Amino acid sequence: MTTPDPFSLPPVSSTEPRRSPLFLIIGGLVIGGLLIIVGGGALVWSMINQRGSAIPELLPAETQIYAAITPNLSDLPNIDRLRRAFPETFDYQNTDQTSDFLQERFGVTFADDIAPWIGAEVAVAVYGLPIEQLSAVVGELSNPFNPPATLNPLEDADLRNTNVLLIVAVRDQRAAQAFLDKQRTFREAQGERFTNSTTNGVTIYESESDETAFAAFALARNMVVFANNATSISTLIEQRSETALARSAQFQAVSQRLPTDRIGTIYLAGDGLARFIDSLFASGSLDETVPMLADMQSAAQAMQGVGFTMAVIESGLRFDAVTVFDRNRLSNALREQLGSLRPTVSPERAGDVSSTAIGVFSFGIPADWGQRLRDQLEAEPETANALRDLEDSLNISLDRDLFSWFHGEGVIALLPIDSVELPVGGYFALRVADRSAAERGMQRLIELAEDLTGIRTGTTSLGRTQVQAFEEGDLFFGYGFNGNDLVIAVGRPAMEAAFGVEQKLSSVATYANALKAMPSPNGGVLYINLTAARRWFNQTNDPIDPELEQRLAPFTAITSSGTVGIDDRGVMRGTLLLSIEPQ
Repeated sequence: MTTPDPFSLPPVSSTEPRRSPLFLIIGGLVIGGLLIIVGGGALVWSMINQRGSAIPELLPAETQIYAAITPNLSDLPNIDRLRRAFPETFDYQNTDQTSDFLQERFGVTFADDIAPWIGAEVAVAVYGLPIEQLSAVVGELSNPFNPPATLNPLEDADLRNTNVLLIVAVRDQRAAQAFLDKQRTFREAQGERFTNSTTNGVTIYESESDETAFAAFALARNMVVFANNATSISTLIEQRSETALARSAQFQAVSQRLPTDRIGTIYLAGDGLARFIDSLFASGSLDETVPMLADMQSAAQAMQGVGFTMAVIESGLRFDAVTVFDRNRLSNALREQLGSLRPTVSPERAGDVSSTAIGVFSFGIPADWGQRLRDQLEAEPETANALRDLEDSLNISLDRDLFSWFHGEGVIALLPIDSVELPVGGYFALRVADRSAAERGMQRLIELAEDLTGIRTGTTSLGRTQVQAFEEGDLFFGYGFNGNDLVIAVGRPAMEAAFGVEQKLSSVATYANALKAMPSPNGGVLYINLTAARRWFNQTNDPIDPELEQRLAPFTAITSSGTVGIDDRGVMRGTLLLSIEPQ
Protein backbone atom coordinates (compact mmCIF):
# COMPACT_ATOMS: atom_id res chain seq x y z
CA MET A 1 0.00 0.00 0.00
CA THR A 2 1.27 3.47 -0.86
CA THR A 3 1.51 5.50 2.32
CA PRO A 4 1.34 9.27 2.52
CA ASP A 5 3.34 11.69 4.58
CA PRO A 6 1.06 12.44 7.55
CA PHE A 7 1.68 16.17 7.18
CA SER A 8 1.05 16.49 3.42
CA LEU A 9 -1.75 16.18 0.95
CA PRO A 10 -2.52 13.02 -0.92
CA PRO A 11 -1.15 13.06 -4.47
CA VAL A 12 -2.88 15.20 -7.05
CA SER A 13 41.27 35.75 -26.09
CA SER A 14 42.59 39.40 -26.28
CA THR A 15 39.62 39.90 -28.47
CA GLU A 16 37.23 37.59 -26.80
CA PRO A 17 34.52 36.26 -29.15
CA ARG A 18 31.06 37.51 -28.36
CA ARG A 19 29.28 34.74 -26.55
CA SER A 20 25.77 33.74 -27.41
CA PRO A 21 23.40 34.84 -24.63
CA LEU A 22 20.70 32.48 -25.80
CA PHE A 23 20.26 30.86 -22.42
CA LEU A 24 19.81 34.28 -20.86
CA ILE A 25 17.37 35.47 -23.51
CA ILE A 26 15.04 32.54 -22.85
CA GLY A 27 16.05 32.06 -19.22
CA GLY A 28 12.97 33.66 -17.71
CA LEU A 29 10.66 31.70 -20.01
CA VAL A 30 12.48 28.44 -19.27
CA ILE A 31 12.12 29.05 -15.56
CA GLY A 32 8.43 29.70 -16.09
CA GLY A 33 8.12 26.46 -18.08
CA LEU A 34 9.96 24.45 -15.46
CA LEU A 35 7.49 25.70 -12.92
CA ILE A 36 4.97 23.31 -14.46
CA ILE A 37 7.06 20.51 -12.90
CA VAL A 38 7.80 22.44 -9.74
CA GLY A 39 4.14 23.35 -9.38
CA GLY A 40 3.11 19.72 -9.60
CA GLY A 41 5.63 18.81 -6.94
CA ALA A 42 4.42 21.62 -4.74
CA LEU A 43 0.85 20.35 -4.98
CA VAL A 44 1.98 16.96 -3.74
CA TRP A 45 3.90 18.54 -0.93
CA SER A 46 0.89 20.78 -0.06
CA MET A 47 0.33 24.42 0.62
CA ILE A 48 3.47 26.34 1.59
CA ASN A 49 3.33 28.68 4.56
CA GLN A 50 4.00 32.44 4.49
CA ARG A 51 3.83 33.32 8.16
CA GLY A 52 6.96 34.69 9.78
CA SER A 53 8.88 31.54 10.58
CA ALA A 54 11.03 30.84 13.62
CA ILE A 55 12.44 27.68 12.10
CA PRO A 56 15.27 29.36 10.06
CA GLU A 57 16.59 30.59 13.44
CA LEU A 58 17.10 26.96 14.45
CA LEU A 59 18.98 25.76 11.35
CA PRO A 60 22.65 26.23 10.43
CA ALA A 61 23.58 28.75 7.74
CA GLU A 62 24.92 25.93 5.55
CA THR A 63 21.39 24.55 5.05
CA GLN A 64 21.16 23.65 1.37
CA ILE A 65 17.40 23.07 1.03
CA TYR A 66 14.67 24.58 3.16
CA ALA A 67 10.89 24.34 2.69
CA ALA A 68 8.11 25.50 5.01
CA ILE A 69 4.53 24.26 4.73
CA THR A 70 1.29 24.57 6.63
CA PRO A 71 -0.87 21.60 7.61
CA ASN A 72 -3.99 23.80 7.87
CA LEU A 73 -5.34 24.48 4.37
CA SER A 74 -8.48 26.19 5.61
CA ASP A 75 -6.44 29.10 6.97
CA LEU A 76 -5.27 30.20 3.50
CA PRO A 77 -6.69 33.27 1.72
CA ASN A 78 -8.69 32.84 -1.51
CA ILE A 79 -9.24 29.21 -0.57
CA ASP A 80 -12.97 28.93 -1.30
CA ARG A 81 -12.49 28.28 -5.03
CA LEU A 82 -10.05 25.45 -4.28
CA ARG A 83 -12.33 24.02 -1.63
CA ARG A 84 -15.22 23.89 -4.10
CA ALA A 85 -13.04 22.43 -6.87
CA PHE A 86 -11.35 19.79 -4.68
CA PRO A 87 -13.48 19.17 -1.58
CA GLU A 88 -11.69 15.91 -0.78
CA THR A 89 -8.37 17.75 -0.46
CA PHE A 90 -9.52 19.57 2.63
CA ASP A 91 -10.38 16.40 4.52
CA TYR A 92 -7.05 14.69 3.91
CA GLN A 93 -6.35 14.43 7.63
CA ASN A 94 -9.36 12.14 8.07
CA THR A 95 -9.08 9.94 4.99
CA ASP A 96 -8.78 6.18 5.36
CA GLN A 97 -5.40 6.30 3.64
CA THR A 98 -3.95 8.79 6.11
CA SER A 99 -5.51 7.00 9.09
CA ASP A 100 -4.20 3.60 7.97
CA PHE A 101 -0.71 4.95 7.48
CA LEU A 102 -0.53 6.64 10.88
CA GLN A 103 -1.97 3.63 12.67
CA GLU A 104 0.18 1.03 10.93
CA ARG A 105 3.44 3.00 11.10
CA PHE A 106 3.16 4.94 14.36
CA GLY A 107 0.15 3.57 16.23
CA VAL A 108 -1.49 7.01 16.39
CA THR A 109 -4.38 8.91 14.80
CA PHE A 110 -4.37 12.47 13.55
CA ALA A 111 -7.47 13.61 15.41
CA ASP A 112 -6.47 12.16 18.80
CA ASP A 113 -2.69 12.35 18.80
CA ILE A 114 -1.54 15.08 16.38
CA ALA A 115 -4.29 17.68 16.01
CA PRO A 116 -4.19 18.69 19.72
CA TRP A 117 -0.61 19.99 19.48
CA ILE A 118 0.34 20.68 15.85
CA GLY A 119 1.13 24.33 15.19
CA ALA A 120 0.98 26.64 12.20
CA GLU A 121 4.10 25.53 10.34
CA VAL A 122 6.00 22.45 9.28
CA ALA A 123 9.41 22.57 7.62
CA VAL A 124 11.85 20.23 5.96
CA ALA A 125 15.56 21.09 5.93
CA VAL A 126 18.55 19.37 4.33
CA TYR A 127 22.25 20.09 4.68
CA GLY A 128 25.48 18.13 4.25
CA LEU A 129 24.57 16.76 0.82
CA PRO A 130 27.66 15.37 -0.99
CA ILE A 131 27.37 17.77 -3.94
CA GLU A 132 30.35 16.43 -5.90
CA GLN A 133 29.16 12.82 -5.61
CA LEU A 134 25.64 13.74 -6.66
CA SER A 135 26.92 15.66 -9.68
CA ALA A 136 28.95 12.61 -10.68
CA VAL A 137 25.77 10.51 -10.57
CA VAL A 138 23.95 13.08 -12.72
CA GLY A 139 26.87 13.09 -15.16
CA GLU A 140 26.69 9.32 -15.51
CA LEU A 141 22.93 9.32 -15.97
CA SER A 142 23.21 11.96 -18.72
CA ASN A 143 25.58 9.79 -20.77
CA PRO A 144 23.47 7.51 -23.01
CA PHE A 145 26.57 5.47 -23.92
CA ASN A 146 27.35 4.67 -20.29
CA PRO A 147 24.12 3.53 -18.61
CA PRO A 148 24.18 3.07 -14.82
CA ALA A 149 25.23 -0.35 -13.62
CA THR A 150 22.51 -0.39 -10.96
CA LEU A 151 18.87 0.51 -10.67
CA ASN A 152 19.83 2.70 -7.70
CA PRO A 153 22.57 5.03 -8.97
CA LEU A 154 22.76 6.76 -5.57
CA GLU A 155 23.84 3.64 -3.70
CA ASP A 156 27.52 4.56 -4.05
CA ALA A 157 26.99 8.11 -2.77
CA ASP A 158 28.12 8.58 0.83
CA LEU A 159 25.11 10.13 2.56
CA ARG A 160 26.32 9.51 6.12
CA ASN A 161 26.99 13.20 6.71
CA THR A 162 23.72 14.33 5.17
CA ASN A 163 21.20 15.72 7.62
CA VAL A 164 17.46 15.68 6.93
CA LEU A 165 15.04 17.19 9.43
CA LEU A 166 11.26 17.38 9.65
CA ILE A 167 10.34 20.18 12.06
CA VAL A 168 6.80 20.80 13.31
CA ALA A 169 5.75 23.80 15.39
CA VAL A 170 4.09 22.95 18.71
CA ARG A 171 1.24 24.79 20.44
CA ASP A 172 0.80 22.32 23.32
CA GLN A 173 4.01 20.84 24.71
CA ARG A 174 2.29 18.27 26.90
CA ALA A 175 0.23 16.89 24.01
CA ALA A 176 3.29 16.85 21.76
CA GLN A 177 5.31 14.88 24.29
CA ALA A 178 2.43 12.43 24.69
CA PHE A 179 2.42 11.89 20.92
CA LEU A 180 6.18 11.21 20.86
CA ASP A 181 5.91 8.80 23.78
CA LYS A 182 2.96 6.94 22.25
CA GLN A 183 4.55 6.47 18.82
CA ARG A 184 7.85 5.35 20.45
CA THR A 185 6.03 2.82 22.63
CA PHE A 186 4.18 1.46 19.61
CA ARG A 187 7.38 1.15 17.57
CA GLU A 188 9.11 -0.62 20.45
CA ALA A 189 6.23 -3.09 20.59
CA GLN A 190 6.90 -3.78 16.92
CA GLY A 191 10.49 -4.76 17.78
CA GLU A 192 12.26 -1.45 17.13
CA ARG A 193 14.89 -0.50 19.72
CA PHE A 194 15.93 3.01 20.76
CA THR A 195 18.86 4.61 22.50
CA ASN A 196 18.67 8.04 24.10
CA SER A 197 21.03 10.95 24.73
CA THR A 198 20.69 14.39 26.28
CA THR A 199 21.67 17.80 24.89
CA ASN A 200 21.03 20.89 27.04
CA GLY A 201 18.46 18.96 29.01
CA VAL A 202 16.57 17.71 25.96
CA THR A 203 16.22 13.95 25.55
CA ILE A 204 16.84 12.70 22.01
CA TYR A 205 15.72 9.20 21.04
CA GLU A 206 17.38 7.38 18.14
CA SER A 207 16.35 4.10 16.54
CA GLU A 208 18.92 1.34 16.10
CA SER A 209 17.21 0.25 12.88
CA ASP A 210 18.94 1.01 9.57
CA GLU A 211 15.59 0.97 7.75
CA THR A 212 14.04 3.94 9.54
CA ALA A 213 14.06 7.15 7.51
CA PHE A 214 13.62 9.52 10.48
CA ALA A 215 15.51 7.52 13.06
CA ALA A 216 15.77 10.23 15.73
CA PHE A 217 13.19 12.48 17.35
CA ALA A 218 12.80 14.93 20.21
CA LEU A 219 10.72 17.78 21.57
CA ALA A 220 13.20 20.64 21.27
CA ARG A 221 12.90 24.43 21.30
CA ASN A 222 9.11 24.24 21.10
CA MET A 223 9.30 22.03 18.04
CA VAL A 224 8.72 18.35 17.39
CA VAL A 225 11.78 17.30 15.42
CA PHE A 226 12.27 14.10 13.44
CA ALA A 227 15.66 13.59 11.81
CA ASN A 228 17.76 10.92 10.18
CA ASN A 229 20.30 11.13 13.01
CA ALA A 230 20.54 12.43 16.57
CA THR A 231 23.48 14.71 15.78
CA SER A 232 21.39 17.01 13.62
CA ILE A 233 18.87 17.42 16.45
CA SER A 234 21.70 18.27 18.84
CA THR A 235 22.91 20.87 16.35
CA LEU A 236 19.41 22.38 16.24
CA ILE A 237 19.26 22.55 20.03
CA GLU A 238 22.66 24.28 20.26
CA GLN A 239 22.23 26.52 17.20
CA ARG A 240 23.35 30.12 17.86
CA SER A 241 21.39 32.95 16.31
CA GLU A 242 24.40 34.62 14.67
CA THR A 243 25.25 31.50 12.64
CA ALA A 244 21.67 30.50 11.80
CA LEU A 245 20.12 30.20 8.36
CA ALA A 246 18.02 33.28 9.10
CA ARG A 247 21.25 35.36 9.22
CA SER A 248 22.72 33.89 6.01
CA ALA A 249 23.33 36.58 3.39
CA GLN A 250 22.26 34.15 0.65
CA PHE A 251 19.04 33.22 2.40
CA GLN A 252 18.19 36.86 3.06
CA ALA A 253 19.00 37.88 -0.54
CA VAL A 254 16.52 35.34 -1.84
CA SER A 255 13.76 35.64 0.77
CA GLN A 256 13.67 39.45 0.55
CA ARG A 257 13.05 39.32 -3.20
CA LEU A 258 10.24 36.82 -3.22
CA PRO A 259 6.66 37.88 -4.04
CA THR A 260 5.04 39.64 -1.12
CA ASP A 261 1.77 37.72 -1.43
CA ARG A 262 3.44 34.36 -1.11
CA ILE A 263 2.10 31.77 1.26
CA GLY A 264 5.39 29.93 1.51
CA THR A 265 8.88 29.31 0.24
CA ILE A 266 11.25 26.63 -0.94
CA TYR A 267 14.87 27.81 -0.82
CA LEU A 268 17.92 26.34 -2.57
CA ALA A 269 21.30 27.74 -1.52
CA GLY A 270 23.33 29.31 -4.31
CA ASP A 271 26.73 28.00 -3.20
CA GLY A 272 25.47 24.42 -3.39
CA LEU A 273 24.08 24.96 -6.88
CA ALA A 274 27.35 26.59 -7.98
CA ARG A 275 29.37 23.64 -6.62
CA PHE A 276 27.05 21.24 -8.41
CA ILE A 277 27.53 23.00 -11.76
CA ASP A 278 31.30 23.30 -11.22
CA SER A 279 31.47 19.58 -10.58
CA LEU A 280 29.64 18.85 -13.83
CA PHE A 281 32.28 20.87 -15.69
CA ALA A 282 35.14 19.27 -13.74
CA SER A 283 33.87 15.78 -14.58
CA GLY A 284 33.49 16.62 -18.26
CA SER A 285 29.71 16.28 -18.22
CA LEU A 286 29.56 19.90 -19.37
CA ASP A 287 32.05 21.40 -21.84
CA GLU A 288 33.45 24.74 -20.67
CA THR A 289 34.71 25.52 -24.18
CA VAL A 290 31.11 25.94 -25.34
CA PRO A 291 30.46 29.68 -24.95
CA MET A 292 26.86 29.34 -23.81
CA LEU A 293 27.80 26.78 -21.14
CA ALA A 294 30.75 28.91 -20.06
CA ASP A 295 28.32 31.78 -19.53
CA MET A 296 26.16 29.49 -17.43
CA GLN A 297 29.14 28.56 -15.27
CA SER A 298 30.06 32.21 -14.81
CA ALA A 299 26.50 33.07 -13.84
CA ALA A 300 26.36 30.16 -11.37
CA GLN A 301 29.35 31.54 -9.47
CA ALA A 302 27.41 34.74 -8.85
CA MET A 303 24.21 32.98 -7.80
CA GLN A 304 22.89 33.79 -4.34
CA GLY A 305 20.17 31.20 -4.47
CA VAL A 306 16.84 30.13 -5.90
CA GLY A 307 13.43 30.51 -4.31
CA PHE A 308 10.15 28.85 -5.25
CA THR A 309 6.87 30.15 -3.90
CA MET A 310 3.17 29.54 -4.25
CA ALA A 311 0.23 31.89 -3.86
CA VAL A 312 -3.45 31.08 -3.76
CA ILE A 313 -5.09 33.82 -5.83
CA GLU A 314 -8.68 34.28 -6.90
CA SER A 315 -8.24 32.52 -10.26
CA GLY A 316 -6.11 29.60 -9.10
CA LEU A 317 -2.61 28.68 -7.95
CA ARG A 318 0.31 30.90 -8.87
CA PHE A 319 3.85 29.55 -8.69
CA ASP A 320 6.92 31.80 -8.84
CA ALA A 321 10.60 30.99 -9.29
CA VAL A 322 13.16 33.63 -8.37
CA THR A 323 16.88 33.37 -9.03
CA VAL A 324 19.04 36.01 -7.36
CA PHE A 325 22.55 36.93 -8.54
CA ASP A 326 25.26 39.09 -7.01
CA ARG A 327 25.83 41.47 -9.93
CA ASN A 328 29.30 42.42 -8.61
CA ARG A 329 30.46 38.83 -9.07
CA LEU A 330 29.39 38.61 -12.71
CA SER A 331 32.08 38.99 -15.34
CA ASN A 332 32.19 42.33 -17.19
CA ALA A 333 31.29 40.63 -20.48
CA LEU A 334 28.33 38.80 -18.99
CA ARG A 335 27.14 41.88 -17.14
CA GLU A 336 27.25 43.83 -20.42
CA GLN A 337 25.18 41.16 -22.14
CA LEU A 338 22.65 41.14 -19.32
CA GLY A 339 22.36 44.90 -19.47
CA SER A 340 21.48 44.78 -23.17
CA LEU A 341 18.82 42.09 -22.80
CA ARG A 342 15.47 43.79 -22.48
CA PRO A 343 13.41 42.39 -25.37
CA THR A 344 9.87 42.58 -24.07
CA VAL A 345 6.84 41.28 -25.94
CA SER A 346 3.47 42.99 -26.01
CA PRO A 347 0.60 40.94 -24.54
CA GLU A 348 -1.33 41.41 -27.79
CA ARG A 349 0.94 38.94 -29.58
CA ALA A 350 -0.62 36.05 -27.69
CA GLY A 351 -3.98 37.73 -27.13
CA ASP A 352 -4.67 38.23 -30.87
CA VAL A 353 -4.83 34.51 -31.67
CA SER A 354 -8.09 32.58 -31.86
CA SER A 355 -9.89 31.83 -28.61
CA THR A 356 -10.12 28.19 -29.76
CA ALA A 357 -6.34 27.74 -29.65
CA ILE A 358 -5.06 24.76 -27.69
CA GLY A 359 -1.73 26.45 -26.99
CA VAL A 360 -0.03 29.78 -27.64
CA PHE A 361 3.58 30.88 -27.19
CA SER A 362 4.71 34.45 -27.78
CA PHE A 363 8.35 35.50 -27.69
CA GLY A 364 10.86 38.04 -28.95
CA ILE A 365 13.74 37.45 -31.38
CA PRO A 366 16.54 40.02 -30.81
CA ALA A 367 17.73 42.01 -33.82
CA ASP A 368 21.35 40.97 -33.30
CA TRP A 369 20.82 37.24 -32.79
CA GLY A 370 22.15 36.41 -36.25
CA GLN A 371 25.30 38.49 -35.84
CA ARG A 372 25.96 36.93 -32.46
CA LEU A 373 25.51 33.46 -33.92
CA ARG A 374 27.84 34.27 -36.83
CA ASP A 375 30.46 35.70 -34.44
CA GLN A 376 30.30 32.54 -32.37
CA LEU A 377 30.62 30.24 -35.38
CA GLU A 378 33.45 32.27 -36.93
CA ALA A 379 35.43 32.23 -33.68
CA GLU A 380 36.71 28.78 -34.66
CA PRO A 381 38.36 28.21 -38.09
CA GLU A 382 36.62 24.88 -38.64
CA THR A 383 33.10 26.19 -38.10
CA ALA A 384 33.90 29.39 -39.98
CA ASN A 385 35.00 27.42 -43.04
CA ALA A 386 31.99 25.11 -42.76
CA LEU A 387 29.67 28.12 -42.66
CA ARG A 388 31.22 29.65 -45.76
CA ASP A 389 31.09 26.30 -47.60
CA LEU A 390 27.41 25.93 -46.69
CA GLU A 391 26.53 29.37 -48.02
CA ASP A 392 28.53 28.82 -51.21
CA SER A 393 26.99 25.41 -51.89
CA LEU A 394 23.43 26.67 -51.37
CA ASN A 395 24.09 29.99 -53.09
CA ILE A 396 22.63 31.99 -50.22
CA SER A 397 23.80 34.69 -47.85
CA LEU A 398 22.54 34.16 -44.32
CA ASP A 399 23.08 37.83 -43.51
CA ARG A 400 21.04 39.04 -46.49
CA ASP A 401 18.46 36.27 -46.78
CA LEU A 402 17.75 35.65 -43.08
CA PHE A 403 19.62 37.54 -40.36
CA SER A 404 18.90 41.03 -41.70
CA TRP A 405 15.12 40.73 -41.32
CA PHE A 406 14.27 37.67 -39.20
CA HIS A 407 13.71 39.35 -35.83
CA GLY A 408 10.88 40.95 -33.89
CA GLU A 409 7.88 39.75 -31.90
CA GLY A 410 6.79 36.22 -32.72
CA VAL A 411 3.93 33.94 -31.78
CA ILE A 412 3.21 30.23 -32.27
CA ALA A 413 -0.38 29.02 -32.08
CA LEU A 414 -1.63 25.42 -32.00
CA LEU A 415 -5.20 25.01 -33.26
CA PRO A 416 -7.65 22.08 -33.53
CA ILE A 417 -8.61 21.26 -37.12
CA ASP A 418 -11.66 19.24 -38.11
CA SER A 419 -9.77 16.84 -40.35
CA VAL A 420 -8.91 13.16 -40.16
CA GLU A 421 -5.64 13.63 -42.05
CA LEU A 422 -4.61 16.71 -40.07
CA PRO A 423 -6.46 16.86 -36.72
CA VAL A 424 -4.27 19.69 -35.41
CA GLY A 425 -2.53 22.58 -37.13
CA GLY A 426 -0.89 25.82 -36.27
CA TYR A 427 1.06 28.81 -37.41
CA PHE A 428 4.08 30.93 -36.66
CA ALA A 429 3.73 34.69 -37.08
CA LEU A 430 6.63 37.14 -36.91
CA ARG A 431 6.16 40.91 -36.99
CA VAL A 432 9.09 42.10 -39.11
CA ALA A 433 10.44 45.64 -39.37
CA ASP A 434 11.25 45.41 -43.09
CA ARG A 435 8.55 43.57 -45.04
CA SER A 436 10.32 44.00 -48.40
CA ALA A 437 13.47 42.33 -47.07
CA ALA A 438 11.35 39.57 -45.52
CA GLU A 439 9.53 38.96 -48.81
CA ARG A 440 12.81 38.67 -50.71
CA GLY A 441 14.32 36.44 -48.05
CA MET A 442 11.33 34.09 -47.92
CA GLN A 443 11.20 33.82 -51.71
CA ARG A 444 14.88 32.86 -51.77
CA LEU A 445 14.46 30.32 -48.97
CA ILE A 446 11.36 28.75 -50.53
CA GLU A 447 13.13 28.43 -53.89
CA LEU A 448 15.99 26.71 -52.08
CA ALA A 449 13.59 24.34 -50.28
CA GLU A 450 11.85 23.50 -53.56
CA ASP A 451 15.19 22.68 -55.22
CA LEU A 452 16.17 20.44 -52.31
CA THR A 453 12.85 18.61 -51.89
CA GLY A 454 11.25 18.73 -55.31
CA ILE A 455 8.00 19.94 -53.74
CA ARG A 456 6.53 22.99 -55.48
CA THR A 457 4.37 25.70 -53.95
CA GLY A 458 1.85 27.85 -55.77
CA THR A 459 -0.27 30.93 -55.26
CA THR A 460 -3.42 30.23 -53.26
CA SER A 461 -6.28 32.60 -52.52
CA LEU A 462 -7.17 33.24 -48.93
CA GLY A 463 -10.12 35.55 -49.23
CA ARG A 464 -8.71 38.71 -50.78
CA THR A 465 -5.17 37.69 -49.85
CA GLN A 466 -2.73 35.65 -51.90
CA VAL A 467 -0.37 33.24 -50.12
CA GLN A 468 2.22 30.77 -51.31
CA ALA A 469 1.39 27.21 -50.33
CA PHE A 470 1.60 23.51 -51.05
CA GLU A 471 -1.89 22.06 -50.79
CA GLU A 472 -3.14 18.54 -51.40
CA GLY A 473 -6.42 17.44 -49.90
CA ASP A 474 -6.48 18.49 -46.25
CA LEU A 475 -2.71 18.85 -46.22
CA PHE A 476 -1.61 22.46 -46.39
CA PHE A 477 1.68 24.23 -45.78
CA GLY A 478 2.29 27.79 -46.81
CA TYR A 479 3.30 31.33 -45.97
CA GLY A 480 2.03 34.82 -46.55
CA PHE A 481 2.07 38.35 -45.17
CA ASN A 482 -0.66 39.86 -43.07
CA GLY A 483 0.50 43.46 -42.93
CA ASN A 484 3.98 43.27 -41.43
CA ASP A 485 3.31 39.81 -40.03
CA LEU A 486 5.05 36.95 -41.79
CA VAL A 487 2.78 33.93 -41.32
CA ILE A 488 3.93 30.34 -41.83
CA ALA A 489 1.07 27.88 -41.31
CA VAL A 490 0.28 24.18 -41.32
CA GLY A 491 -3.37 23.60 -42.20
CA ARG A 492 -5.60 25.96 -44.17
CA PRO A 493 -7.84 26.71 -41.14
CA ALA A 494 -4.74 27.72 -39.19
CA MET A 495 -3.65 30.07 -41.98
CA GLU A 496 -7.14 31.58 -42.08
CA ALA A 497 -7.11 32.04 -38.30
CA ALA A 498 -3.80 33.89 -38.55
CA PHE A 499 -5.39 36.43 -40.89
CA GLY A 500 -8.40 37.13 -38.70
CA VAL A 501 -10.69 35.50 -36.15
CA GLU A 502 -14.13 36.30 -34.80
CA GLN A 503 -13.15 35.95 -31.16
CA LYS A 504 -9.65 36.62 -29.88
CA LEU A 505 -7.98 34.96 -26.92
CA SER A 506 -7.74 38.34 -25.19
CA SER A 507 -11.54 38.30 -24.79
CA VAL A 508 -11.44 35.06 -22.78
CA ALA A 509 -11.63 35.75 -19.04
CA THR A 510 -9.31 32.86 -18.13
CA TYR A 511 -6.52 34.30 -20.29
CA ALA A 512 -7.17 37.91 -19.27
CA ASN A 513 -7.05 37.02 -15.57
CA ALA A 514 -3.94 34.91 -16.03
CA LEU A 515 -2.15 37.73 -17.81
CA LYS A 516 -2.61 39.94 -14.75
CA ALA A 517 -0.59 37.46 -12.69
CA MET A 518 2.39 37.41 -15.07
CA PRO A 519 5.55 39.55 -14.64
CA SER A 520 5.34 42.80 -16.58
CA PRO A 521 7.21 43.55 -18.74
CA ASN A 522 8.09 40.03 -19.80
CA GLY A 523 9.71 38.12 -22.64
CA GLY A 524 6.51 36.47 -23.83
CA VAL A 525 3.71 34.21 -22.65
CA LEU A 526 3.04 30.48 -22.80
CA TYR A 527 -0.67 29.63 -22.57
CA ILE A 528 -2.19 26.15 -22.69
CA ASN A 529 -5.96 25.77 -22.77
CA LEU A 530 -6.33 22.54 -20.78
CA THR A 531 -10.06 22.29 -21.45
CA ALA A 532 -9.50 22.52 -25.22
CA ALA A 533 -6.58 20.12 -24.99
CA ARG A 534 -8.68 17.49 -23.23
CA ARG A 535 -11.50 17.99 -25.73
CA TRP A 536 -9.11 17.57 -28.67
CA PHE A 537 -7.54 14.49 -27.07
CA ASN A 538 -10.93 12.84 -26.52
CA GLN A 539 -11.89 13.50 -30.16
CA THR A 540 -8.71 12.04 -31.62
CA ASN A 541 -7.99 9.22 -29.15
CA ASP A 542 -9.75 6.89 -26.77
CA PRO A 543 -11.55 9.15 -24.28
CA ILE A 544 -9.89 9.87 -20.95
CA ASP A 545 -11.09 7.69 -18.09
CA PRO A 546 -14.25 9.37 -16.67
CA GLU A 547 -12.90 9.42 -13.11
CA LEU A 548 -9.65 11.00 -14.26
CA GLU A 549 -11.61 13.44 -16.45
CA GLN A 550 -13.60 14.50 -13.41
CA ARG A 551 -10.42 15.11 -11.42
CA LEU A 552 -8.83 17.10 -14.24
CA ALA A 553 -11.92 19.14 -15.13
CA PRO A 554 -11.29 22.02 -12.66
CA PHE A 555 -7.88 22.71 -14.23
CA THR A 556 -8.76 25.02 -17.12
CA ALA A 557 -5.45 26.52 -18.24
CA ILE A 558 -1.72 26.86 -17.64
CA THR A 559 -0.10 30.24 -18.21
CA SER A 560 3.60 30.96 -17.80
CA SER A 561 5.95 33.86 -18.39
CA GLY A 562 9.18 35.34 -17.14
CA THR A 563 11.51 38.28 -17.18
CA VAL A 564 14.40 38.35 -19.67
CA GLY A 565 17.88 38.78 -18.28
CA ILE A 566 18.17 40.11 -14.72
CA ASP A 567 17.01 43.39 -13.26
CA ASP A 568 19.08 46.02 -11.44
CA ARG A 569 18.77 44.03 -8.21
CA GLY A 570 20.13 40.87 -9.83
CA VAL A 571 16.78 39.08 -9.97
CA MET A 572 15.41 36.78 -12.66
CA ARG A 573 11.80 35.77 -12.23
CA GLY A 574 9.43 33.24 -13.78
CA THR A 575 5.74 32.72 -13.05
CA LEU A 576 3.24 29.96 -13.73
CA LEU A 577 -0.49 30.14 -13.08
CA LEU A 578 -2.65 27.04 -12.87
CA SER A 579 -6.16 28.37 -13.52
CA ILE A 580 -8.87 26.53 -11.58
CA GLU A 581 -12.63 26.71 -12.07
CA PRO A 582 -14.99 24.69 -9.84
CA GLN A 583 -17.27 22.47 -11.90
